[in-house]
Amino acid sequence: MRIAAAAALVGACAVVGPAGLSFAAGGSLQNKLSNTQSHERNLRGGIRGDNHRIAGYQGRIDDLRARQAELQSSLDAERAQLEAIQTQLRNGRARLASLRFQLAHDKRVLAQQLVAQYESPPPDVVSVVIQSTGFADLLERVDSMKRVVKENTAVATRVAAEQKAVTGQVAHLADLAATQQRVTAAVLSQRDQVTQLEIAVVSQQQVFVNARAAKARRLSSLRAQEASLSKRLRAIQAAQAPTVPGAGIHDSVGPFASHGGSYGFFQAPGTNYSVGSEPEIAARLDRLGNALHLHLIGISGYRTPQHSVEVGGFANDPHTRGQASDTPGVEGVPEATLEQFGLTRPFPGAAEADHIQLLGSI
Repeated sequence: MRIAAAAALVGACAVVGPAGLSFAAGGSLQNKLSNTQSHERNLRGGIRGDNHRIAGYQGRIDDLRARQAELQSSLDAERAQLEAIQTQLRNGRARLASLRFQLAHDKRVLAQQLVAQYESPPPDVVSVVIQSTGFADLLERVDSMKRVVKENTAVATRVAAEQKAVTGQVAHLADLAATQQRVTAAVLSQRDQVTQLEIAVVSQQQVFVNARAAKARRLSSLRAQEASLSKRLRAIQAAQAPTVPGAGIHDSVGPFASHGGSYGFFQAPGTNYSVGSEPEIAARLDRLGNALHLHLIGISGYRTPQHSVEVGGFANDPHTRGQASDTPGVEGVPEATLEQFGLTRPFPGAAEADHIQLLGSI
């Protein structure tokens, strides 16, 4: 007897086991899928946060680059001005060197003339009369000597004055060059400071760029994982649908009877799921809830035209023909999953997310 009972128990497990395992596997996959989608939402939120921070840093970087461009333009102008002053200074120094050489030459010539005049014996009356062709010629010779000395003296004086002026100009240019050099160095320092600040901000931005890239890689991996889980879940749902007791049988002969438990379809008190396709809709929702570990509540099945209008529907909507169920708990189930159980969500929008009908009934 015990052996027979054990054999019967094993046989029952062999019949019921695969369906139970399929439901458990479907529920486990659904949980993994939900967790994966939750991680995806968190990653997308993190990426949005990183994008916001990166944009903030980019605004600062753009401002710094604009300031850097302004300083570079100013630096170029100051460098050009410095180069012009330095060119003038080089020319002035060259002119000063030339004047110094000319002044030294003129001073030597003047000195030689003075020495020659000092060393030459003064002419007597007899020498002058003998050498001159006349008194007029004598006067001309004396005037010529005086004129040469005067001209040499004037040249030396002019060169000395010009040297003094050029010396002053060179000193002024040297001061200008020093001042311009300090101005140029100050602008260069400002530009370099802005550049260093830009480098620092770019480094801070790069931290979030790298973090965003890591999140994007993780998100891509999770999306691939989600696709794999969804594919496996659809395969399990497709495989288990024919094995569930009553699958493919329209329960139009009577109202839907709940099997109890935590998951499945549960008809709310006062609702009618005995008209038209309502029993079949309830049965398929029940299989869906069991497979995905969902607690689905049918709050509206068949409605009379008057009652449908009273609750905000229409006198000829699917409920009045026994072809629809409003079922909270089913809103998050994808359309592809609904179709695996012969169900559909015919109307778009969040307000109609729990409105379910038989696939192909529209």
